[in-house]
Amino acid sequence: MTSPHWLRQLYAYRQTLWIILPPLLLLPIPCALPGTVAACGYCILLMAIYWVSEALPLAVTAFLPVIIFPISGIMDASDVSAAYFKDTTFLFIGGLMIAISVEVSGLHKRIALKVLLIVGPKPHALMFGFMFTTFFLSMWISNTATTAMMLPIIEAVFNEMKSTDQITSGKPQKEELPDDVTSDGKEVAMTSFHNDAFKGDDDEYDDIKTPTSQISKREDIESQDGAEELSKDEMKRLEKLERFVKGITISVPYSASIGGTVTLTGTGPNLVLAGQFETLFPDADVSLSFGNWIAYNVAGASVLLFLAYVWLTFYYLGIDFRSCCGKKGERNESERKVKSIIEREYAKLGDIKWGESTVAVVFIMTVLLWFFREPGFIPGYALIFPVPDYPGDGTVAMLMATLLFVLPGERPEFLRKREVSENEGDDDCDEEKLCRPVDGVLVWKTVQHKFPWDILFLIAGGFALADGSQASGFSEWMGEQLTFLDGIEPWAISLTVTIIVCIFTECSSNAATASLFVPILAELARKVRVHPLYLMIPPVLASSLAFMLPVATPPNAIAFSYGHLKVVDLVKAGWLMNILGIAVISIFINTYGMVFWNLGSFPEWAEYPNSTITT
Repeated sequence: MTSPHWLRQLYAYRQTLWIILPPLLLLPIPCALPGTVAACGYCILLMAIYWVSEALPLAVTAFLPVIIFPISGIMDASDVSAAYFKDTTFLFIGGLMIAISVEVSGLHKRIALKVLLIVGPKPHALMFGFMFTTFFLSMWISNTATTAMMLPIIEAVFNEMKSTDQITSGKPQKEELPDDVTSDGKEVAMTSFHNDAFKGDDDEYDDIKTPTSQISKREDIESQDGAEELSKDEMKRLEKLERFVKGITISVPYSASIGGTVTLTGTGPNLVLAGQFETLFPDADVSLSFGNWIAYNVAGASVLLFLAYVWLTFYYLGIDFRSCCGKKGERNESERKVKSIIEREYAKLGDIKWGESTVAVVFIMTVLLWFFREPGFIPGYALIFPVPDYPGDGTVAMLMATLLFVLPGERPEFLRKREVSENEGDDDCDEEKLCRPVDGVLVWKTVQHKFPWDILFLIAGGFALADGSQASGFSEWMGEQLTFLDGIEPWAISLTVTIIVCIFTECSSNAATASLFVPILAELARKVRVHPLYLMIPPVLASSLAFMLPVATPPNAIAFSYGHLKVVDLVKAGWLMNILGIAVISIFINTYGMVFWNLGSFPEWAEYPNSTITT
């Protein structure tokens, strides 16, 4: 039965209705309850609906505090605008610029291929190599960019293994193909997946073809030369190969999500917590700096990565890892071809280039400056400045990012001239051929194209929301509504909110989830008189662990787009990953975290400020 025309028309305008109806339906809140508390609550609810439904772009929703707070008398327009740009905001900007330089120089690809060469071509070793490389790279560069770089390598490996499987099963083969063409006749580009969010000004991604796996693998082999059905042994071997490819494909976005939790700049929720913590608890004697964040999180993330590796290898490869691709002879042939394609791609990179070396030096210096500014176990170098507390992680990030616009991206021309002159026995440059400067490692046009501006404004909007919650008295009012939790054990509260956030983040932006929950968790901690970080860190880490749906994170979506995975594959592998993530986070906050953050008592700096509630 066909639906009525008006109903179908209404459905066609559903996105518009999501924009128009929420502000109208929520309007009775500030009208019936005049005052800054109700106005702030109205803004928070409206932003929550828009962020979850994505009726408006995430960045546009983040601008609502600039509109609502001044109109409702919560904050002055200048104060709201200033709330968007804190030290943490510039830490994000500088960190992402450094990450872009790593991507532009190709250093990340050299690291990835080198690790894969070291671990070897055996299936279980390959999975470990892909997972560890993705985990490490996603600490420093975008999870999305890391995933987009790794998956085409997997695609090439799969096609080599598939062609080997056809050879050993006695199928007719096509003539020898060029290195960059698979036995399917499809080009495999060993570069990042086609993703407009990471497209540079030099059109470096224009040559990327549609992933070959979007054509059915089984149908491709079964119909070769028109003909015969596969035997049971061949079907079994093919199924094992497909399971291996599924496992190694799904391991990449999972590893990227885990690796992003290790560093403060690794993913948006970490920065949301750092910025809002500074706003909500300005007198805190502990800071969420780059150094102490990585010192706490690297252990837990490493444990979770290991558990993920064990689970995925068991689920997709079985207990006997060595038998995933058939008999020993066949396995050796597959391994030989896999190793050859990785070696071939690494050889294409040539010797390490000037730009890669420059980026590597800047990158290492940045990490050292971040870590030793305030390491905790020894006095930091910030003591040499007139006011040691003034420089922050954002200062370091912007200093090193600025250097990348100054330092040459390739060997300076006057050095090349000198080498040529020495070879020719002439010490002087030809006066008619002037030496000219070369471009920096970064140029603004590239940064403009590659920088995730939407995530920047999303995080900054969360900072403004936290400031408004404090200024309006909404935070204190929220704390009064949580009195019923006084009798519950703190560990149970922490575990409950961690589970809630882990479920919530499967259907909403990770950074948006953190922006909504952090102010509420801060007031909850005050009300039950528990150290704020005890209730804030676990849910924020959990907001990055979205494993079960393609839409949960961009890395999941990119992996899903290659055609190897179905939604049910993500659900089957992801449910246990979520449980493992929650378990690891909860165990670490109740053991190592207690000592590291000194969470055993409620600190004085977390007490309620003077009441600001107005009616």
